[in-house]
Amino acid sequence: MGEVLHISAIIMLVADGLWAGVIFFYAVERVNLWRRMPIDQFVVDFRRSLYRADPLQPIMGGVAMIAAVVFALNAPATAAVLAWVGAALILFVIVMSIAFPERINSLFRRRAEGEAPPQIEQLRTRWRRLHYTRTPPAILSLVVLAAAAVWS
Repeated sequence: MGEVLHISAIIMLVADGLWAGVIFFYAVERVNLWRRMPIDQFVVDFRRSLYRADPLQPIMGGVAMIAAVVFALNAPATAAVLAWVGAALILFVIVMSIAFPERINSLFRRRAEGEAPPQIEQLRTRWRRLHYTRTPPAILSLVVLAAAAVWS
């Protein structure tokens, strides 16, 4: 295994592990809590969480995707195919996140802390469903990229 392959494998696995791990954590921990929180508490907690996680998530996903592409360009056949699949899954989740949940996130960021956007209950339900939709492909990206690293 060449040096570029080693370095790109490490970067893609660490970045994707952090990225998918945060998505998984939110699916298991935060989303469940947010569903049961009173609206006034949810609005504050959700906005604070966005403030912390939103800037980091696309960066980590992008780093993982770029490293996966570099890995794919330098890997043998099976590992390269798996890396391309992993990169495509990351891209899918990022595009989906920008297209749908990010619109909801923006409604919260534009308001003062504690101020709920209109139709808050529907937004909370929609965001939860969208997050549960993007969680499996995010986790699958890590599985596929780990397999690519093993097959290289």
